[in-house]
Amino acid sequence: MDRHRLIVLLTGKGNPDALCRDALDRGANFTIAAGALPASHYARIYDRRERHCRQHGIATLGFGRGVERLHDATDQPVRLGWVEGKDPNYHFQLFFTDDLSAVVACIGIDQRFRHFNETTGQG
Repeated sequence: MDRHRLIVLLTGKGNPDALCRDALDRGANFTIAAGALPASHYARIYDRRERHCRQHGIATLGFGRGVERLHDATDQPVRLGWVEGKDPNYHFQLFFTDDLSAVVACIGIDQRFRHFNETTGQG
């Protein structure tokens, strides 16, 4: 998938989609993984990750709504992708339909906390 196509697929009106589009427009690196698993598989994993972020005060964008969308997609095959934004410093986790025709969910996770821990050993 090329950058322009990915930007076009990020049609959500919320902050995660808009910031992810902006990051891609500014040249952020992106990856789309091969293979797919049922959305319910990712819903369980990302439900736990959302709780972890909340418990540790890590800022997120659209995490709860993204997990809901994965739960709603149940056994639909979903492929993963991600975008590494620099300004703001967010990791955007993307979930696509298996044929890459639509984004099922976009979640933004603030990376400042991660960077702080890796560079200082604190946190």
